[in-house]
Amino acid sequence: MNSLRSTAIVTAAVLMSLVAATAAPAQGSTVSRVDVSILGGIHALNKNDTALPDQLLSVPAVANVAYQITPNLAAEGDFTWLIPVQRSVDLGSGVKQDRKAPDILAYQAGVRAGLPLSTWTPYLAAGAGAMTFLSNTDKDRLPLLDKSQTMFALNFGGGAQVALNGVWGLRADFREFAAFPGKDAAGFSANGTADPIWMERGTAGVVYRF
Repeated sequence: MNSLRSTAIVTAAVLMSLVAATAAPAQGSTVSRVDVSILGGIHALNKNDTALPDQLLSVPAVANVAYQITPNLAAEGDFTWLIPVQRSVDLGSGVKQDRKAPDILAYQAGVRAGLPLSTWTPYLAAGAGAMTFLSNTDKDRLPLLDKSQTMFALNFGGGAQVALNGVWGLRADFREFAAFPGKDAAGFSANGTADPIWMERGTAGVVYRF
């Protein structure tokens, strides 16, 4: 659906503009630090008319690296391995069956704008990159993929970091993802069309700064 794709792209662009504007007052700062986050949580793939007849769940294992350009603005790279969880889903026949999504790799680059407070930093973030749905033809997989499918994807969301000391901290992060399969992508298209795949990722974990 072109309208959904346009909405997602415009939303991400607006968020990126907002985070850049938030960071503008701090451009004169010389602060530059690196932080590494290891996160885990829950990830949901929403119902999708051309690929997913019901919601499927995965467990995300996330590694995020950020470079602090100013006290307010950071560039970040985000890598996620989505490990599927089997659950009972409705395949459209009214009878539920046990299914799980393919394993998915997501790699995104983006920006993060935070508002440093005394002990914690709330932030907004947005980015773009790709997602790869790994091939798997086991009968419990949905969809069945005889070869891996890589597609453009973007994300936007926010979260917060809480400092425990000068090095360690805690982080909670929520992201909305949208992946856009090609109109002829096997397993994700029907009758020459493919709907965007919308999904949510909620995670929490630890941050190490150096």
